[in-house]
Amino acid sequence: MDDATSDDRGGSKSGTGVGQPIQWVLLTGNRFAIAAVLSAALGSSYLLLSISGAAPLVDTQPLLYVFSGLISGNFTLITVVVSINQLVLSRELRTPGQLESEIERTTDFREEVEAVTNRTAPAEPAGFLRLVAESTRRDAQRLGGLSVGSVPADARDEIDEITTEITDEFDRIDAHIEASADGIFNTLSMILETNFAHEIQRLESVQRTHGEDIPATVDEAISDVRDRLREMDIARQYFKSMYLQVELSRLSRYLLYAGVPAVGTAIATLFVLTAAAGPPFGEPVRAVLFPTTVAVGVFPLSLLFAYILRTATVTERTAAITPFTTPEQEP
Repeated sequence: MDDATSDDRGGSKSGTGVGQPIQWVLLTGNRFAIAAVLSAALGSSYLLLSISGAAPLVDTQPLLYVFSGLISGNFTLITVVVSINQLVLSRELRTPGQLESEIERTTDFREEVEAVTNRTAPAEPAGFLRLVAESTRRDAQRLGGLSVGSVPADARDEIDEITTEITDEFDRIDAHIEASADGIFNTLSMILETNFAHEIQRLESVQRTHGEDIPATVDEAISDVRDRLREMDIARQYFKSMYLQVELSRLSRYLLYAGVPAVGTAIATLFVLTAAAGPPFGEPVRAVLFPTTVAVGVFPLSLLFAYILRTATVTERTAAITPFTTPEQEP
């Protein structure tokens, strides 16, 4: 499971106070750590009940139903694994014509970025994102410089505010790329809450309101910045599709890894409970053993919860594409 670590180490823009723990649970935290904490919390709760005497476990008949349910539930997760694999495979199985068309469109986008930057775009997502960010920041700074003394004061103030916001945001992205490890989720997390729909709208408003008072060079620079912001959103949506395919593939494999021990543990516990005289160990051992086996049995469900929580959050925060936005996509 070593390939899980590269994408579970990364993080997006960190918050403070309450926001940072929530961000860790939703996005940046290691999924196995979250699943382990959840399973341990459930096991500890059951352990507390048994030790306190609230659930003395004298009658083991109800445990037969518990572990039978865990077995059937984990077998259901195998069905989920098959469904996830079918979903991923349905996106991968294409005709040669479809593959050629997709490659051509992706290559066209890459060449557009290279033509603007006059540099060869890296093949790695993080390197490509950094190239787009540098290009956007450069064009924003160029727009700010051209607007000085050549546009009305109110338009210049608006342009200065927009270019400052864009520059600051791409400075953050660039710094994050340098500090973060490689990995598709690390790349996506840098721009997950980056949404420039409002900036594009404000730039368009400046062009409409002050169209006759804006020199052609400034008007062209505004259009260039808008194009760069759209390219950033295209990159974000493309990396999201890559991330979801990788994440769902990993989830299906990890559920199998966790499901087999969980089913085996539950079945072994059922065999122990079939003894006519009850479990062959005393109540102290029983009070600890059964909650522990329940925690092991629910680990696959906890793992599914942790991964689906992140994929759902990513999908929610990247639902709209430029020039639209949603409240969930606002930083």
